[in-house]
Amino acid sequence: MTVLQNIIPGDYHFQPSWVMALIVLSVMIMGYLFSAFHTRFNSVLKAFFTMRFANQLAREEYSLTHPVSVFLSINFLLTCSLFILQLISAKYIFSFDVQLTFLSFLAVLLCVAIVYLVKILFLKILGFIFNNPLVVSEYMFTIFLVNQVLGIGVIPIIIFIAYGQPSLANGFICAGIVLIAIAFFIRIGKGAVSALGSGEVTLFYLFLYFCTLEILPVLLGWKLIERLV
Repeated sequence: MTVLQNIIPGDYHFQPSWVMALIVLSVMIMGYLFSAFHTRFNSVLKAFFTMRFANQLAREEYSLTHPVSVFLSINFLLTCSLFILQLISAKYIFSFDVQLTFLSFLAVLLCVAIVYLVKILFLKILGFIFNNPLVVSEYMFTIFLVNQVLGIGVIPIIIFIAYGQPSLANGFICAGIVLIAIAFFIRIGKGAVSALGSGEVTLFYLFLYFCTLEILPVLLGWKLIERLV
């Protein structure tokens, strides 16, 4: 079954049923977390805006393995991968034609997962080399926290791109790009404040980190998507 509605006339094909299934799954995840882990869910949102809550959650031993964190991370992978595929299908990233298929979505999902796995691995290595695992752990928490909130914010955007008025699709695509850019700078800012506040990281190491673990993974993901999609 397909939903007979275009995203952008002439560029997008009709929406396949898996897009609706994915969006419904994402909304169900949000509903489940809000009802089953209401307090923890609110704490995650507060941690995004308040350093005190962020530090409190970061100190918890199982903060990243808590069900709320796990489900929000899964939601981030699903929603942001779909949004990236929507960008590709609209030729905002690549000029060649890419169909809005489930296999293309899985390829994008795999690329996003690989990029963040590589980033986490290198962070662990840096923490071991410089013997500073605490700062690394705090920044890893910041990465997950910002991504989890970003995954929530992208939900209405992918819904409106897929099933909203075709004339408004470009506006929502731009809104999604802006949202991702804001999340990126918030993540960098929070990480820089936390690292510099520890007194154990210099501006030189921050610049080195930015070049190696922020720019290179993006380029890696770009190349992977270009080859796999």
